[in-house]
Amino acid sequence: MRDNIVSAYTPQMITERVGYFPGHVNIGLVIGNSGAILIDSGLEAQTAKKIKKGLDAIAQPLCAIIQTHAHADHFGGNAYLLGCWPEAKVFAPPLEEAIIRYPVLEPIYLNMGAEPLAELKNKFLLAQASRVDHLLPLEGMLEIDGVPFTILSLPGHSYQQVGLICEDICFAADSYLGEEVLEKHKLPFLVDAHETMNSLRKLLSTDCRGYLPGHGAYTTSSQGAVHKNMEWHERIYAVIEDILREERGVEDALALLCERLHISIENATSYALFRTAFMGYLVGLAKEKRVAYRFAANRWLWSTVQDGAEGEDR
Repeated sequence: MRDNIVSAYTPQMITERVGYFPGHVNIGLVIGNSGAILIDSGLEAQTAKKIKKGLDAIAQPLCAIIQTHAHADHFGGNAYLLGCWPEAKVFAPPLEEAIIRYPVLEPIYLNMGAEPLAELKNKFLLAQASRVDHLLPLEGMLEIDGVPFTILSLPGHSYQQVGLICEDICFAADSYLGEEVLEKHKLPFLVDAHETMNSLRKLLSTDCRGYLPGHGAYTTSSQGAVHKNMEWHERIYAVIEDILREERGVEDALALLCERLHISIENATSYALFRTAFMGYLVGLAKEKRVAYRFAANRWLWSTVQDGAEGEDR
């Protein structure tokens, strides 16, 4: 019964064969020689059902899905779509591919490697498993169904996240976020802030006709949004460095950071996401030799590196 009330997504076409399905997660669309190529598939079956109706409306069977990275909200629609078009091929970066095939790895790493709590096994963190047919190179060119793609390595938000350029349109995945998304989440999710900043600098060096982030509006220039993201990350860096002027443990520092950013953690999902993001910023600061750590009294203690000191574990 519910299938009958699912409305179709209407694709927004940018060029004759390149466009996207707008939504909380933007889903890229490229028309190949034999059908549609999707860039990511959204959160779950309900989204995928809308995508299917949208593809049916433009008479395009699904030919392939290209995964930019392995977060549940970007590949959760795969299982339904592949059930509708079993001949479609799935492409993903190597490390991301493992998580797409074994989605429980996402709540495992968010739970610091331990068996995930039941609360962490929700649709936002644990998607339905999907096969992956081909591994994506992390850089270079790839042709799918007669369409050439340029692949950009854009890690930081996820381990081996990639972006894709097709017909001078850049699908930037979650390498940068729209301003409204930054304002909403305050502490953006990432696993390595240093690599995130490098990926943003890489985007600044591109000059495409248009840019589509995974979350946010399509724009003809990424400069403003990318600079906004870089400023946002640097502001968080500065807040963390200020907090760590006094040596603190991870839990105490995270609590103070959330207080400064007006974040209220009220459940295990939020805690897992914010703690991972916080560690991603600490990793970035450590790589840049701006913070250091040591162990004392069974505690992992972090502090800001003073001028002239070594930014390594002590």
